[in-house]
Amino acid sequence: MKKIFSFALMLMGFATVLTSCKDDRDSNPTIGKPTQFVVNTSPVASQYIQLTPDNRVNLTWSQPNYGYNALATYQVQVGVNKDGNIVWNEKDGADKFLATTYTICDADISGEEIAEAICEIDGVTSEEDYVDQGFREIAFRIKSSIQDSKGNDVPGTVILSNAVNFEHMAAYCAIKSLGSVWIIGNCGGWTEPKAANAEALADWRIYETEIGSKIYNGVVEMPEGDLTFRIYTALTGWDGGNSLGHQEDDVSTECAFTDGVYVDQYVYPGKGSWTFLTYPGGPLEITLDMNQGTIKFEQVK
Repeated sequence: MKKIFSFALMLMGFATVLTSCKDDRDSNPTIGKPTQFVVNTSPVASQYIQLTPDNRVNLTWSQPNYGYNALATYQVQVGVNKDGNIVWNEKDGADKFLATTYTICDADISGEEIAEAICEIDGVTSEEDYVDQGFREIAFRIKSSIQDSKGNDVPGTVILSNAVNFEHMAAYCAIKSLGSVWIIGNCGGWTEPKAANAEALADWRIYETEIGSKIYNGVVEMPEGDLTFRIYTALTGWDGGNSLGHQEDDVSTECAFTDGVYVDQYVYPGKGSWTFLTYPGGPLEITLDMNQGTIKFEQVK
């Protein structure tokens, strides 16, 4: 009798597991191929627009249908109408999108970013190459995708919108340069990271390995003694939200080199400084990878 009762309980448990698994699968949304993605024609599409570093171009669009209420990432691509054909901005044969991304269906796009893209399409790499081509027809389209934690597109979630045109838009010589970050700490006298101090902070700056790579590398000459510093991605002051560090809170953490190397996962934004006690002085190579969220410090021998 006990065996029969135990067997019955085991069957009930097995049925419960099956039900739980089924319920769990039912709660997970199935990502369908996105559809119904349309960019709206701008009410100023026929007006004359002179791009500047300070103005904005507004675009709105519908949310793609992913089969559920998905949090999509939107990227903007710029094209130029040349002899009746749109030439889209590309790099190495692949579509290239503006650096700024959006999570809502409304964007005020930087005039500087648009002008930089137009210069790239025209093959302008220096001021000597630039030729003012006046007002032209400029096209825009949006890419929608669901991205993973590292900013990569989830396969099957990418969709491109229709193209919308602005009939009269003029660029200017806007050549994109390498991005940079600043090392701020006692090594530089804790000089405030603000625009007015850009010249004073010039020696505490490292640059992208290539434009748009989001990987920064450089060698800085560090003084002898205890080093405490963090990284700033823009000169907007102490509270501009552009600092990255060992942790979120404004406290320092003692770190140690292993065979002259220290690697860490940074927090952004974060004000937690790295501290290296009794640094012998000399060059320190810093590599910041904002794609992977890592930073590496290596003593140069």
